[in-house]
Amino acid sequence: MAQPYDLSATRTVGYDSELPAYTRPPTPSTSVPREPRDFSYKLETKTGTPWATLVVHGDARLSGKHPTFVEGSNLSGFVKLSLSTAEAIQAVRISLRGEIRKGGTSSATPTVFFELKHSLWPLNSAEPTQTTTDKLKGDYMWPFSVSIPATLTKSGQTFRLPHTLLSQGSFNIQYFVELRMVRGKLRPDNSLSCPLGYFSMQQPSPPSALRQLAYQENSPLLGPDADNDGWYTQTVSMAGTVFSTRTVDVKILASLLSDLSKIGFSLATPLAYTRSGSIPCVMEIETPDTEALDLLSAAAASVVCLERSLLEPKDSAKSAIEPCGRATFWPSIGAPQHRRRLMGEIHLRPDLQPSSDMLGYRVQYAVVVFPCQAAGFKSTKNIPVLRQSVEITTRFAAGPREKTYSPPAYEGRNAIVDNYYSGLALQSSKQGFI
Repeated sequence: MAQPYDLSATRTVGYDSELPAYTRPPTPSTSVPREPRDFSYKLETKTGTPWATLVVHGDARLSGKHPTFVEGSNLSGFVKLSLSTAEAIQAVRISLRGEIRKGGTSSATPTVFFELKHSLWPLNSAEPTQTTTDKLKGDYMWPFSVSIPATLTKSGQTFRLPHTLLSQGSFNIQYFVELRMVRGKLRPDNSLSCPLGYFSMQQPSPPSALRQLAYQENSPLLGPDADNDGWYTQTVSMAGTVFSTRTVDVKILASLLSDLSKIGFSLATPLAYTRSGSIPCVMEIETPDTEALDLLSAAAASVVCLERSLLEPKDSAKSAIEPCGRATFWPSIGAPQHRRRLMGEIHLRPDLQPSSDMLGYRVQYAVVVFPCQAAGFKSTKNIPVLRQSVEITTRFAAGPREKTYSPPAYEGRNAIVDNYYSGLALQSSKQGFI
């Protein structure tokens, strides 16, 4: 499950005011040239003397324990051999491999979805299978710079090369670079392998012109009525009962609430959002019952989450689904009588895995709307009333940098949301999936 989050933590202001834009800490500029960070891997003799060295250049800003390279860049580095005696080495090759491992364990048999081989020696070797009978002795160094495609085609389908994914209990997406010295049929090859990180450069389309203008002027976002092109709106059905001190038949209140109240939920378009940013959203509630309107329009009553799903191919039917963020709401000004509008946003963690699909192994996201939770209101069901698929990317859209309009809030636990996702995990466990 995701880290604990508090669905009661909200930001509330008066109905006659808007939250000012909240400025995030500045993101390090990607336009400043940086020297690559070198990672060395060695094969040693029995006496501890290195005789084969693989050096991989990693991105200086993104690389951690292992080298990371960015979509659109080349995998580069060099190989050194120090041979004190003549060695019958037929070929020296570099290969890049992408693997999917089920179950999130290194012992699982991997599915290789991508492999690219590059010959370092013989220098005139156009085919990876070409070898030579020459022997090598002394010191050698071969630099390499291999262009990595952003997409690949499998079974007639084109897939984007997926971002590295390391998860527990689900599948992993990993990349490896391997140095191999080919010895021939009578002697085993020598090889040296190291893990790599791959950073995809997914980017959403620009938002509406009015939304870009709001970001540029540091002003509040306009709602769906004023910026029709900037929002995707759906009607949400939500039934329940309201208890009050008035002498009124509860069934009448239930009928009024379920039949006459209107709840609309809007997401900013396009439905693709950048991690470390936010997902702007609007909750609009309309009902002639003023008491129900007051209960349901409280900022803490709206329960909207971001959901992540790790899905395996249909033949295995495995999945891992969990919440990974929660919306913060605040009242908006200018709402007419019998209607309340709540502006909100879901803060996106900077470490969210971007959306991807590779051979049926999918990382998917959805914005999920749960029934309102408020004192005096009881929903007939505690399951989501709306689920809208969205995409998570790694780069911000072109144009003005988007603004976040509320400060980060503590995210704790909520019983209804916890029970719902715990039930999904239990159901998968009983079927032998997790």
